[in-house]
Order: sequence, then C-alpha cells, then structure tokens
Amino acid sequence: MCKRAWLVCAAVLLCGSGAAAQNKNPYRNYNEQKFVDNMQSAGRNYAAVNDLIGKGDYGSAKAQLTRAREQLAVTVQFWRDVHQKDDAVAMLRKVLLGLDDLDKTLSAESVDAAAVKAGVAQINDGCQACHAVYREEDSTGKGFRVKQAALR
Repeated sequence: MCKRAWLVCAAVLLCGSGAAAQNKNPYRNYNEQKFVDNMQSAGRNYAAVNDLIGKGDYGSAKAQLTRAREQLAVTVQFWRDVHQKDDAVAMLRKVLLGLDDLDKTLSAESVDAAAVKAGVAQINDGCQACHAVYREEDSTGKGFRVKQAALR
C-alpha cells in the first residue's frame, strides 16, 4: 500500500510540475510589453554592433550580434501568434537572415569591410521597412510604440 501511495504522490507531483513549467514559459503569454522590451534590447545590442564595426572590432561585434539576433528572433511570437501579421513575420525573417549573413561575414578569417558595410545596410533597410509600417513615435516624442491601427 505504501508503494502505491508513493506512486500516486509522484504522479501528482510530476503532472503538477509540468503545468507549473508551462505557466512559467515566457513565450506562452507573449504580449506587447514583452515585444517592446525585446525590440529595445535588440536595438541597443545592434547599436553596439554598429559601434564595434566602426572601430574595426569585428570579433566583439560578432559576439554582440549574437545577442541582438537572439532578442529579435523571439519577437516572431508577437507577429505570428498574437497578431497573425504574415508581412511582419516575413520582414522579420528577412532581417534575421541578414543578421545571419553578417555573422558569416564577420566570421571570415579576413573580414571584408565592404561586405560588412553592405550587410549592415541590408539589415538597416529591413528594420526601417518594418518600422515604417508598425512603429510610431510615442506621445512624449522621445520614444516609439507599436502602431495600434496597423495591428488591426
């Protein structure tokens, strides 16, 4: 009888911990504030990438690029799962591919500065294309927010 009671308790604990783990999944309830936080973090990291590239510090730029990509990649949840915006997902994926290409360029034994410049321009164009549709200045004039009209 003790073995059976122990097995029942273990099963309850295992099932309960699975539900608790699902509730702690940060992507299960991905909302606008999380999206904004990720975008701001990606923006700061990408700005650091540009600064490091400007200094010719390609190794550090590559490391920082990894963090920027990581922060940007999770925002697909907002566009795909929360708002079903296929155009935004496509623009985001294009930028992510650009980040991957820049990563490869920065990984070369001899980094081609012209290829880096072209990669950065491609990424910037992709970001601007999405921002033109989905971002607007906030009421303070010091920051940005998601265009609510574009989400409908």
